[in-house]
Amino acid sequence: MKSEQVKGAVEKVAGKAQGFLGDLTGDGQLQAEGVARQAAGQLQQTYGNALDPVSDFAKHKPLATVAVVAGIGLLVGLLLRRR
Repeated sequence: MKSEQVKGAVEKVAGKAQGFLGDLTGDGQLQAEGVARQAAGQLQQTYGNALDPVSDFAKHKPLATVAVVAGIGLLVGLLLRRR
């Protein structure tokens, strides 16, 4: 498990606890913050999951990675040039 995945999982658990505490106390703001924290944790965990295949691809095919990054840079440059 990568650090982003671990951070996301911890954030999700903290969000659940915060939401539960909001339920117990009847504090709607605390409850909403818990839900938001859970969602942020899920997003961070998903980001960590997405890093695995990308880093594997970059390690096994460095020239293809350079070509893809160069292509993206060229595309962004062309798009910004039109403005």
